[in-house]
Amino acid sequence: MLALLACAVAAAQPAGSRSRALREPVTFSNQIVRIFQNRCQTCHRPGTVAPFSLLTYADALPHARSIKTLTRNREMPPWKPVAGHGEFAGERRLTEEEIGRIARWVDSGAPEGSPRDLPPPLQFSEGWAFGQPDLILDPEADFQVPAGGLDTYRCFTIPTRLLQDRFLVKLDFQPGARSIIHHILLMEDPLGASTQFRNPNDPQPGYPCWGGSGIPTIDMLGVWSSGFRPEQLPAGYGLRIEASSRIIMQVHYHNPTGRTVPDRSRAGLYFARDRVDKEIAYFPLVNPLLRIPPGDPRYTVRATAVIPPGVRLRIVSIFPHMHLLGREIRVEAVFPDSTRRTLLYIDDWDLDWQDIYYLRDPVPIPPLTRLELTSVYDNSDSNPRNPYNPPRAVVWGEQTTDEMCLAFLGFVWE
Repeated sequence: MLALLACAVAAAQPAGSRSRALREPVTFSNQIVRIFQNRCQTCHRPGTVAPFSLLTYADALPHARSIKTLTRNREMPPWKPVAGHGEFAGERRLTEEEIGRIARWVDSGAPEGSPRDLPPPLQFSEGWAFGQPDLILDPEADFQVPAGGLDTYRCFTIPTRLLQDRFLVKLDFQPGARSIIHHILLMEDPLGASTQFRNPNDPQPGYPCWGGSGIPTIDMLGVWSSGFRPEQLPAGYGLRIEASSRIIMQVHYHNPTGRTVPDRSRAGLYFARDRVDKEIAYFPLVNPLLRIPPGDPRYTVRATAVIPPGVRLRIVSIFPHMHLLGREIRVEAVFPDSTRRTLLYIDDWDLDWQDIYYLRDPVPIPPLTRLELTSVYDNSDSNPRNPYNPPRAVVWGEQTTDEMCLAFLGFVWE
């Protein structure tokens, strides 16, 4: 039986291909740099979020051992959705072959190889990811973020001066004081209502906006948090921005440095050049009535929404959100025939690695489908991210030390 199995496996592969692959020398110049180009260099280059560069052999060599460990454990490149629970565009997972090649390279002494084998280096845009934006959202001055470790929310209301409606298709951020920014959220203000909140006696730009933007809008355009990549919508999709509207840039700061820190974060917007057939909108799956008891290592909170009769849509993207106690988050669709489909599942939540996940194939959602969000929290003293020692009850709130049960679902109408 074992002999037959061995023959079957051998027959399924080209003759000698596996043995040649195992004997093939692995060098930085011939194989490893290509993996880094495809999977890592977007973040691992100077001036970005990663702590070191992977552009050159000299960059990579001091980190070879940790690269092997982190890739083998699938901690890097960071990709939180669990395989088999939703398929997404732009997945950053390494293949088993790539992980094996990195391990063989490190175990053989991390050789450089011949410079003749190097591929052409990738060309990255300096500053903005997609070149010069069509519109740059820029507060009129630095905001001086107060010291003390408390959370500060500041909204900056910025005119677009658009003469006609435009469709947003790409988005990039340049966070200023990156290390103290929890998130940046962009919201459309079609009527310019946010201008009423500016206090002429407040010398700082913007206005305080604890708990929201101050206007009744959920017209979200984009979000940045640690771990986010420049955003590019699928071809044919866009987010409408109305002519003459304003955009509110809400920035959530958490400044434990003990000193005032200046910030002037910016966002770059890119508009459609081609036809946009599908207009994306967002709605939140949310449960603000949570109360997580102290000591519980697996406390579950759920949020649901039922699609009304006669309404058909397609889910395009999912942006899940929790804070420091979050451990797992799952978004599911329960269809009218009671079948259940997982759209997204993250089993190792990390506040520092959030993203908007675009489904590879948008999911049709018929009327009377129930959309469910399930969040699991660890409020025990064994959670190293728990902000309280000893643990205390935690409720919904805007502070980083509060919690949220939230997922924004991007959709288009059928």
